Amino acid sequence: MEVLGHRGSRVPGPENTVEAVDAALRVGADGVEVDVRRSADGDLVCVHDARLSRPAGRAVVRQTTVALRARGIPLLDEILDVWDGRGRLICEIKNQPGQPDFDAPREQTARRLAETLRARGWTGRRPDAADLDAGAGGITVSSFDWFAIEAVRDADLAVTTAFLTMPRMSVSGGLAYARSAGHTELHVHTSAVLGTSDAAGRAREAGIRLITWTVTSLEDARRIRDAGVTGAICDDPMEIHQALSRPDGTPTTALDA
Repeated sequence: MEVLGHRGSRVPGPENTVEAVDAALRVGADGVEVDVRRSADGDLVCVHDARLSRPAGRAVVRQTTVALRARGIPLLDEILDVWDGRGRLICEIKNQPGQPDFDAPREQTARRLAETLRARGWTGRRPDAADLDAGAGGITVSSFDWFAIEAVRDADLAVTTAFLTMPRMSVSGGLAYARSAGHTELHVHTSAVLGTSDAAGRAREAGIRLITWTVTSLEDARRIRDAGVTGAICDDPMEIHQALSRPDGTPTTALDA
């Protein structure tokens, strides 16, 4: 099972930073996931929340790039640089109804992301599930917003796309859309996988790679692995990677180091 760092690596963190991405990849994670929004200047930045805690409630999309970087929020370009092709990089486009930067179906963030990846040379043949199964790595763009991933899918880039679903959406429904729209992966909540009979088998039948979010404990990691899913997005990728790599399933301790 692929072990992927959540927001780079929430443990040790800080999440969605160059340091978090590098830390996850250095300890053996198969890749990382980061959140992508845009600043008031139209630059792509990596931050989860649509609004900053300080100043209270100030929207990311209404902050300049300079102001956001002063708060420790990196540019996506900085994340791409530190990732540097090590394993997989999942860029989740944040574009949800009710948030200040929601703009479906215009999809400014998705289109800006496509421009950024094209400028960095991510053109050519689009990888498929077999490439990822073979450990090809590369970039995957995911979102709850299907307009966003369809915009990237249609941009003729050498990247894959993934449909990200809320816990309440059925695995079957997600698979049906992902297959019909030509997406490579379905990213579903752990509760949906554990609550669905043979979710991994259904995904294999549909030709879709199944990734779960977010694994926060070793117990859940083992249950997800035993369910046969392709990969898991984890808050602490180091702990999960070490535990699943050892014959007895236990994490490395200080005495082992």
